[in-house]
Amino acid sequence: QGRHFNAMNFNVNDLISFAYGLHTQQIVGAPAWFATDLYDIDGVPDIEGLPSQKQQNLMLQKLLADRFQLKFHHEQKQLAVYVITVSKGAPKMTKDTGTPDDPIGFFFRGFGDLTVRNLTMADFAIWFQGSVTDKPVVDHTGLTDRYDFTLKWTPDDSQFVQFRGSNALPPPRYDPNAPPSLYTAVQEQLGLKFEATKAADDVIVIDHVEKPSPN
Repeated sequence: QGRHFNAMNFNVNDLISFAYGLHTQQIVGAPAWFATDLYDIDGVPDIEGLPSQKQQNLMLQKLLADRFQLKFHHEQKQLAVYVITVSKGAPKMTKDTGTPDDPIGFFFRGFGDLTVRNLTMADFAIWFQGSVTDKPVVDHTGLTDRYDFTLKWTPDDSQFVQFRGSNALPPPRYDPNAPPSLYTAVQEQLGLKFEATKAADDVIVIDHVEKPSPN
């Protein structure tokens, strides 16, 4: 069972986002059922051992091509995004001595309480947009090292939207000791800047797709 790759109740937008490291807003020309039809996936890699993150992505890409007949092309498009840059001075993150093949960490102890291990800023942008933000996140830091850090902030209404209404994310309450907003936390705790703007970003344009036949 440990070697299985499982995904439960995922729509096609989410599957493509996960497979290609995209925000759903980077998918252009998708039919309406991409957002509404839900699928369960149970896959086993054709290699020994537990699949790495990259191998899971490749498994999903192959599944989308084989079962959904997905065909698309890439374009650059001006999008509303969040851009990460380096603030004044040096970043306040710890450089990780690991390699891309070592385990990575991206986990929440609570909403707005994030721990990161062995991720580049480009990787962090992909993981962060997939779980937190309502728009794509673009890395313009120019940093290439792998980093360890924690980030604590008080989420606003634009963040963790997939958890709202499910009782997983409690309503905000006044707390004089609450962490700062994401924008302030990123600057104070990481030495980076996080701002909403418009920028050119990669999008995939759907050329062809079909609903898969039932198993």
